[in-house]
Amino acid sequence: MTPESTMNCGNDLLVDFPTSRRQGQIFTVESTPSTSTSKEQSTPPFPSFKKVRFSEVADMTHVDFPSSSELHQRWYTADDKTRFKRTLARDVRRMISIVSSTPGECLSTEVLEACVGIEIFLSRDLAQRTREKRARHMIGVLNESGRQRRSERSDDERLSRISEKTSRWARDRAFELAVGYWELFREMEE
Repeated sequence: MTPESTMNCGNDLLVDFPTSRRQGQIFTVESTPSTSTSKEQSTPPFPSFKKVRFSEVADMTHVDFPSSSELHQRWYTADDKTRFKRTLARDVRRMISIVSSTPGECLSTEVLEACVGIEIFLSRDLAQRTREKRARHMIGVLNESGRQRRSERSDDERLSRISEKTSRWARDRAFELAVGYWELFREMEE
């Protein structure tokens, strides 16, 4: 039996996305579609955030452990990972050179698109701060998980709240980057 044959195609989804809005979101859309309110007036109207709910029932399928040749075909090897790191380092060096030697208003769409996803690596200070924030997030979640394991009391909601709190910076940064890129690309198209 293949994993594809066990997938549910009906309404009994493992993950359900309700229409209720998440509390504390940054952006709100008013009743008229052309107006919006946010911290910045130039922010585009993004779709509302949705909470994830999990079904009480989940289908499981036993799959035999793949052979070494199947693993080799499906997963990245150590050489692949090394090549990815070298490519990333090369791309970052190239983008730092281009961005630092070109006035902001002269940057092309292609250059900006090439920066998407590697923003944190364009500045050593930003990369260091990001590593520190990620470490604090992991430490916070792991400490709470360990506390719950020691007390033999599982509290998924508390763990979720801690994770949400310690990773808020990442969501805020992603939102700001999306808005920034959206505005840049919109200005370039005009």
